[in-house]
Amino acid sequence: MSEELSLDQRIQLLASPDDVRLEYFVKTVKEHKTVWSLSNEEGFVMVETDDGDCVMVWPDADFAAQWAIDEWDDCEPVEVSLETFQSMWLPSLEKDNITLAVFPNIDDEGKLTSAEQLKALLD
Repeated sequence: MSEELSLDQRIQLLASPDDVRLEYFVKTVKEHKTVWSLSNEEGFVMVETDDGDCVMVWPDADFAAQWAIDEWDDCEPVEVSLETFQSMWLPSLEKDNITLAVFPNIDDEGKLTSAEQLKALLD
């Protein structure tokens, strides 16, 4: 297991470019075998982008929880096993042509990635 990030490291990571956060996401998800998203009583949170609907995913609960404010204050971080993510989520998202926002930061910036691209990175 990797060591926990300090607050300064977490802030620095959030300020990093999308590609750096994507790389961290892939490394952390492979190591911990979990993906995090936000959910409320209506299901998992989806946002609209210029390219259509998008599901947001994070490498840990704390990063996801930072988004559970304002219009999403009724949401909570939900853990999804890597196995479930790869076997159920990604095929379903690919079939429905839904993009993933990988590790968005608090400025609404995240690496928009197709399910097929993310599957290749996680294999």
